[in-house]
Amino acid sequence: MTERVFLNPGDLYFGRGDIRVETLLGPCVAIVMWYPGLSIGGMCHFQLPGQPAAAGVAADGRYGMQAWHWLEQQARNHGLNPEQGQYKLFGGARSFTQPGEHLALDVAAQNVAFIERLMAARKLRITAQDLGGQGYRYVRFELRSGDVWVRRGTAINRVQAEVKR
Repeated sequence: MTERVFLNPGDLYFGRGDIRVETLLGPCVAIVMWYPGLSIGGMCHFQLPGQPAAAGVAADGRYGMQAWHWLEQQARNHGLNPEQGQYKLFGGARSFTQPGEHLALDVAAQNVAFIERLMAARKLRITAQDLGGQGYRYVRFELRSGDVWVRRGTAINRVQAEVKR
């Protein structure tokens, strides 16, 4: 029977076997790392880009760079080279929309820019991605096969209600 692991923001998972890793994303981003033939891999769910870990402080998976370092370390702990993995990227959507919002201040856009820069700098092989846009994504990753399914939903329009007295 397939074991189900659900990742909340800041959560991380790495392993093998008959495991289904799931998460729900809005502006957050999930990195899926997988090694075909070995049926081993992992997923992280980060909320914010950047913020390298300070010396002596525990890693915080809510930050993209720390989540990436954790995934990279897990691969190495299992005798794997992170450069030989396959990567799938999801999320970074605007979940709430409001007319006139400035996109440069949008966390979702910052997360997408961060992950694109990170993957390009490391020259990692991206085999699938669904980044940006609006709405939410429900992501399901099957460790045994490496298959990922994504279900998308629409953004919630944020309106200012006028209060009448």
